Amino acid sequence: MKKTVLKSLMFLAAAVLFAISPLSAFAEGDAHYLNIGSVSKMYAVTAVMQLADEGKVDLDASVCEYIDDFTMADERYKDITVRMLMDHTSGLMGSVYADAERFGNVSTDYHDNFLKVLSGERLKADPGTYNCYCNDGFTLLEIITERVSGMSFSEYLEKNITQKIGAGSTCTIFTAKDMNDQAPYFIKDGVTMAPECLQLVGAGGVMSAARDVAGFGSTFFTGDKTLLSESAKRMMSENHKANEYSSDYGLGWDSVLYTDYENEGVKVVTKGGDTSFQHAFLAVAPEEKISVAVVCSNGSSGDCMDVALELMDIALEEKGIAVSHPKRTRQTVDTVPESYLKHAGIYGYSTGVAKLSFPENKLLMIETLTDDSRQCVQYMYTTDGDFVNVTGDVLSGNAIVSTPLDVVTFAEEDGKVFIVENDIAGLQKYEEPTVSDAAVSAWEARNGRSYFLAGSNYSDIAYITLPKISLHTDPEARGFVNGCVIADEDHAVNMLSAPSDISRDITDFEIIHENGCEYLSCTDNGYLFISEENIGDFTKDITEVTLNNETEWYKLNGLMNETITLDIEGNAMVSVFDKYGDLKYSSFMNDYGNTVPLPNDGMIVFAGEAGSTVKILR
Repeated sequence: MKKTVLKSLMFLAAAVLFAISPLSAFAEGDAHYLNIGSVSKMYAVTAVMQLADEGKVDLDASVCEYIDDFTMADERYKDITVRMLMDHTSGLMGSVYADAERFGNVSTDYHDNFLKVLSGERLKADPGTYNCYCNDGFTLLEIITERVSGMSFSEYLEKNITQKIGAGSTCTIFTAKDMNDQAPYFIKDGVTMAPECLQLVGAGGVMSAARDVAGFGSTFFTGDKTLLSESAKRMMSENHKANEYSSDYGLGWDSVLYTDYENEGVKVVTKGGDTSFQHAFLAVAPEEKISVAVVCSNGSSGDCMDVALELMDIALEEKGIAVSHPKRTRQTVDTVPESYLKHAGIYGYSTGVAKLSFPENKLLMIETLTDDSRQCVQYMYTTDGDFVNVTGDVLSGNAIVSTPLDVVTFAEEDGKVFIVENDIAGLQKYEEPTVSDAAVSAWEARNGRSYFLAGSNYSDIAYITLPKISLHTDPEARGFVNGCVIADEDHAVNMLSAPSDISRDITDFEIIHENGCEYLSCTDNGYLFISEENIGDFTKDITEVTLNNETEWYKLNGLMNETITLDIEGNAMVSVFDKYGDLKYSSFMNDYGNTVPLPNDGMIVFAGEAGSTVKILR
């Protein structure tokens, strides 16, 4: 295994299973379980595929046939099929994230409100057009399972999957014996937090241990009929890539095509997953009957993937199959062909726009314009007819090819131009939008203004991971704000439709004026933010904050290292950030106590349910 990977992980567990039957050998749970994030999607797909095996679900039927109260503000939603939810071709905007993850607070609120949130959304593409990763599709699969089976998804999972394979450590927030059995994760200086409680169960809320996940993976071995028919498993592992520039998605699987393994005659399918603080990766070689699962607390699913695939290589080698992973190489050229120069212009991605240029025809340069920080990436043309990323100064002749190699070129499809990065569609070219001067001026007046999360449940993890969003415009990108095209003084629309995951989780913007305050609504992920212009100072005369399902932010200005003691009554939260936005304190930190030193500059936030109060002693 790669030592550099293992060193980066605070907690890691891995399991490799070969053909084992029965799986009840794994009935006893590990000491800890972790959130496995989007690996949960494989459980949701398995549930619906079981119902399909029983003739109760038709994968090519409209989702509306199984969820009669599913509606959207876009008539095309009626064309979304069950299969499209599984292979990420539904055209849904992406993810309703608001209130999806909570600290130590088990609730059905997200599940119960999900369809209502979707009812106000549009689609970003015609259903079936291209693959683009989409969490919301799997929450719909969760609901389909419930409507068809008559059970809650958690009950269905326990009865029809985990009990059948003896996965004693696999559960959800609704079936866990004790949420405190969740593996710890560390947010700062060795401080642990309250357990992650994920409400979006089908999309990312299953909890498990490495050996349970590996055991689940082994049910996809060829010939194993513990959970699914052979035809169902084969269908799931087929390449459902809908477009030349999309990812190699299966049904649920992130990737069903690994060239290095295919070259040795080995089929490998994989699924990764991330929550805010915990991560997982599952890799299965069905014919060779190898299942590898890695879970970790802190780190990333990418770290888990590196470990899992190294373990896969080791397991294959023990079977006499040696897999090599040759590195791609490119020879650079110091002149860009003139045919590429027409591609200069403004390009969009999910959260911003960038300027693409060809300085002195010597390189391709991509500069972000509407991000929180301006970044610049350089590429040199190669003898293979594409571009590779380089570091150094190209124009002075002091540039070297970066590792790992990042290869880009250009493609045109359906009248759109976009960058293809490592064979996957990337940034999409935009023409300058037609926008009124008044609309542009309104958003330019907000340039650099920050908006802070408001209106979410007090236990929403986003108060820690996404407490604010800043708006950015740029004179070189007239008519754009962040990744959106300005529509009018208070609305901006994300027009991204590149056929790949670059278009995932996009959202439109709406400015709302209410009770003398300005709010930013991210209409498609469910978040609401209040303008910093409406946030006052945390003055010494504030000794108590009363909350009624509200959020109260205050600025910490020049307090000269003041320390406060908090007395929290009811269901409420307090968090403190320094001027860089780094978390210094949260009432969800375990064993921290209630005495809090305040930074000289920064922010403090209070959120709570109706009737809760926070008393402040100085």
